[in-house]
Amino acid sequence: MTLNQSEREKKIIEILMREKNVNVNNLKDLLKTSISTLRRDLIALESTNIIKRSHGTVSLLQNSNIEFAYATRRQANEDIKNKLCRKASQFITDNSAIFLDASSTLSFLPKYLSNKKNLHIITNSIHIALEVNYLNNIDLSILGGKVAFESGAVLGGKALSDLINYFRPDLSFLSCSSINEHGIFMADEEQNVLKKAILHYSKQAILLIDHTKFEKKDYIILSNFKDYNINKIITDIKPSEEICQSLKANNISLVTI
Repeated sequence: MTLNQSEREKKIIEILMREKNVNVNNLKDLLKTSISTLRRDLIALESTNIIKRSHGTVSLLQNSNIEFAYATRRQANEDIKNKLCRKASQFITDNSAIFLDASSTLSFLPKYLSNKKNLHIITNSIHIALEVNYLNNIDLSILGGKVAFESGAVLGGKALSDLINYFRPDLSFLSCSSINEHGIFMADEEQNVLKKAILHYSKQAILLIDHTKFEKKDYIILSNFKDYNINKIITDIKPSEEICQSLKANNISLVTI
């Protein structure tokens, strides 16, 4: 089956998230496409600062200070994110107030909420808010403030003030940029400030983290595992023994899909 450009770009990102650095000819073979078509796709991705081409190889530019465009991040590991959100929905009970952060991972959760009753969803994501708005069983609130370019995350002082002054979620779902045995990290300072507040003002919190974020360390720390409101981490593959020991020492349960 011939892939369209969007599907090819999605596969390129998925391959690079696994391999980190790939020869162009090998990438052509993996995609079963022509070198000219692949070149156009790579130029398009490079123009958005997602990849870097160098001497016949391609690498991903996902380092400590680069945020992917929302649509691109949402496509990466789409199947895993769906499974994480399906599992996460099992911990949501009727008649509760739930916060969903603006991560691409959580954008897959709303479709698993249609059978819930009397939920109140709070979010700082315009994308998630639009999806939740189609569900007539849910009362929706969105934080006010500055909308971040491309990600659709509502951030800044107004969003923080809305959260602090008006909301006390029963349960919050968050994601992060990376995790290792020393803590949970973010790549964006404004997102980190809001997520810290979410952890503080929520009764409980669950993190959704896929295996591509293991054993990495961005420069902004979200949690050193001692935030007692972090109750669970849901992931697709069991992390290293060092990470597991840190979670166990801080009474954070690990759920694998």
